[in-house]
Amino acid sequence: MASPTIRGMIKQSRKHGHYRKISIRGVPHDAVRVFIRFLYSSCFEEEEMKELVLHLLVLSHVHVVPHLKRACEQRLEQGGLDAENVVDVFQLALLCDAPRLSLICHRMILANFKDVSSTEGWKAMKQSHPDLEKELLESIIDEENKQKERIRKRNERKIYLQLHEAMEALVHIYRDGCRTIGPHDKAFRKDQAPCSFMACKGLELLVRHFAGCKFRVPGGCIHCKRMWQLLELHSRLCADSSMCRVPLCGNFKDRIEKQNKKDDKKWRILVRKTLRAKSITGAPYFSLEAQIGSSS
Repeated sequence: MASPTIRGMIKQSRKHGHYRKISIRGVPHDAVRVFIRFLYSSCFEEEEMKELVLHLLVLSHVHVVPHLKRACEQRLEQGGLDAENVVDVFQLALLCDAPRLSLICHRMILANFKDVSSTEGWKAMKQSHPDLEKELLESIIDEENKQKERIRKRNERKIYLQLHEAMEALVHIYRDGCRTIGPHDKAFRKDQAPCSFMACKGLELLVRHFAGCKFRVPGGCIHCKRMWQLLELHSRLCADSSMCRVPLCGNFKDRIEKQNKKDDKKWRILVRKTLRAKSITGAPYFSLEAQIGSSS
């Protein structure tokens, strides 16, 4: 009753008026003994499971004993896999319709490919199932490409996050003042608290350079060029240039209307990605147009 396939064999033999022996081949005798014991008692010895788990997985699949099959899968998933056996278990999991186990094996092969590819199991698979080896190699290449793309996106987001922080610090410096730099009417105190804007220190040096540089025209100095770019980016984010205290904010806004479409498109993409970097929609000095563009 515990195995539908064995039950079917017994019923079939009854139709002919006699009982016959049921042969279970292809696995060790001890595995059959443990399997039959499980059919009667629904239990097994841990040491025997550890030693015979692959054979019991096959028996439980062939004779449709789901409780034993799941126990075998759990035993393999929870510490039963290593570089030496993972290829064999992977192939067995595919044959025995164990998708979770095959997925875990697949991930382990990808994560430890160098060690796994030098095992006897891999060499045997290469000879007997070359198509499976090809699929695994393709998935490894695909995973490497995905990893590179994740790193690229993470680095890209880091850059836009730094731009976002620089925009906040720029407004902070020109509106509120920071430590020793700020509006001309700002009175600085010696006991003021440390600045909470991480980008302020580097931006403060850039602002001081920009104020005193003799080659401040766009393209004349690499540091000034960076400052011009930050000022233009701010102007595209600023909600109200008439109230803004950041220099040249209104001038840049006037220039936007005269800018060619190609350059304007590049700036719009930069604005959208900068906004998305830290989900800053709703900040008072960011333009509504830029916020809408970032969410579209």
